[in-house]
Amino acid sequence: MAKTDWWLDGPLLTPIRKVLEALIVAAGPWVLAVVTLALIGRTAERWLTPEALEDIRLTVVYAFMIAPMVAAPLGVTAARLITSAAEPIPHDSGLAALMLVTCGLAGITAQVLAVVVVFTLRLSDPELALAFVVLTSSSAMMWTAFIIMNACRLRPHLVLSFAAGMGLALTLCQFSIQISISGALLVWCFTAGIVLSFALCLAPFRAIGLPPALLRKTVVDLRKTVRATWPLAAGAFLAIAGIWADKWIAWAGPNGLVSTAGFAHSPTYDSALFLAHLSAVPGLAALTVHFESPARHAMAQFQSILTNGASLKAAEQAGEALSGKLWKGIHRTLLTQLALSGLLLLLAPAAASLTGLLLDQFLILRTALIGSLLHILFLSTSAVLILCNRKQAFLTLQLLFLATNVAGTAILSAVYGTTALGFTIASALASIAATIYAHATLRDVLRHCYLTGNEALFHK
Repeated sequence: MAKTDWWLDGPLLTPIRKVLEALIVAAGPWVLAVVTLALIGRTAERWLTPEALEDIRLTVVYAFMIAPMVAAPLGVTAARLITSAAEPIPHDSGLAALMLVTCGLAGITAQVLAVVVVFTLRLSDPELALAFVVLTSSSAMMWTAFIIMNACRLRPHLVLSFAAGMGLALTLCQFSIQISISGALLVWCFTAGIVLSFALCLAPFRAIGLPPALLRKTVVDLRKTVRATWPLAAGAFLAIAGIWADKWIAWAGPNGLVSTAGFAHSPTYDSALFLAHLSAVPGLAALTVHFESPARHAMAQFQSILTNGASLKAAEQAGEALSGKLWKGIHRTLLTQLALSGLLLLLAPAAASLTGLLLDQFLILRTALIGSLLHILFLSTSAVLILCNRKQAFLTLQLLFLATNVAGTAILSAVYGTTALGFTIASALASIAATIYAHATLRDVLRHCYLTGNEALFHK
């Protein structure tokens, strides 16, 4: 690892590495999915029918819908256990046990949910259904491992694990196209890359013995952490579900279709929304960089001032300085995303022509780009609540976004047809509420951090 760190450090490579780490943590698997599916679509269209390509795409989409909803609450709980522990968890046996227990639970849960989807949708292709179940389970384990490694600051190893898995997935997909091609085989090639990424995450712990007593202790520690931080885990689940809620409404609506294998989808809506969500990846990366480095340093400095016996006036000034640093980072993130979203809005006609979007999809795309910008604001201000340990407020806001997205999309779709207005309005309302909560929290940061929520701060 020391040699790896040397290659990824330095005045030039360190900023690049931090951006790559943030991109992988924020949306790495999704970027992998988009790149892989785009290459498959370009190279396999001569051998596979459009219906078969659609089934491949939907298999990955469904797997990557279920996996983060399982991984997010489990990964967040494990990360909170790491960052709030009275004594640092050893990077050998303790971390290995935590990875094994948490990732194992994520894999089993995701597998059960995938099987439920298979029987609920009555998927007609057994080979594709089996590949879907394995892909979902392995993706959930990989995502959970990424969250834990990020909390432990093992980011260079995370980057290399992801890069190796992505390379294997792309190589196998291209190789299989040349010799023998089928939808299930391509999904298995994609799954192999995910499995390799997860295996490389576990590689540093391969020689560590894990006695049953240590595993039992890890389970007990996780259970205690869940009791203390369940609103945070539930909020993480609702945050992922909220992003998918409008797609579920579209799939069940009059414009929803069923693929040859049995997957529900809405081509008119899905393509435009997925492109809009991809536009938010740079904003998510900037947000991750801000809250993983400057925001944590600001919180550590704030704590240091208070623990050194500061007066009330000095403590209040430290709180104001913390607030200023947090909002400065959020403003920079939003300005970056605003510039990108504005550019994409101007280039939307060219993008629609390049990707073959119809007029209805073009209108949905422009509306969803605005919604994605507002959603970045919502996530930014929600992160302030996590940092200040306002777990109940965070859970309430995620529930608000989910409920308004479902209600708004259902009502507006019934009145105007397929539209992204529901998602955009939900993002606007949730971002306004979250901004108000965040301002109120930072105005009274001393009370929120050290009186009403003093069991742990989300920092190391």
